[in-house]
Amino acid sequence: MDELNQKIYDKAVKLLSVRLHTTGELHRKLRTRSFRDAEILPVLRRLEELRFLDDERFAQIFVDNLKRYKDFGFFGIKAKLLSRQIPTEMAERALEEFLTPEDEKKIAERLLKKLKRQGRSTYEQLARSFQSRGFRGEVTQKILNSNPEWRNKF
Repeated sequence: MDELNQKIYDKAVKLLSVRLHTTGELHRKLRTRSFRDAEILPVLRRLEELRFLDDERFAQIFVDNLKRYKDFGFFGIKAKLLSRQIPTEMAERALEEFLTPEDEKKIAERLLKKLKRQGRSTYEQLARSFQSRGFRGEVTQKILNSNPEWRNKF
């Protein structure tokens, strides 16, 4: 490895030591440090070979963490994956594998309790909150229609 590649490699490893990155994120960050694509790409391939970079695994971990600790639905998590530069097909595979409709329903139930504590109580307020967090319409409908005061409004 020549001196420039070593410098890029060291910078990439340093960034990865702070937190996991996708290949796209790491590429973008290295470009902001004035490295050129022709210099960056071989380093990224090497990091993938060494399994320091693995977008598929990143997507799986990311979905699992959001599912456990945040209140986003299917489309919300998908948008977050895409913003991390995960390819669409890979994001959809991770969602299909790691976010079942039952998981999304549990997240929605958790969010409903939180929203009620925050004083959001009308059907419209709650429906907007669910939509803004990327829940599928059928999940929102099931959760809100499970409450007798809002049944069949959606």
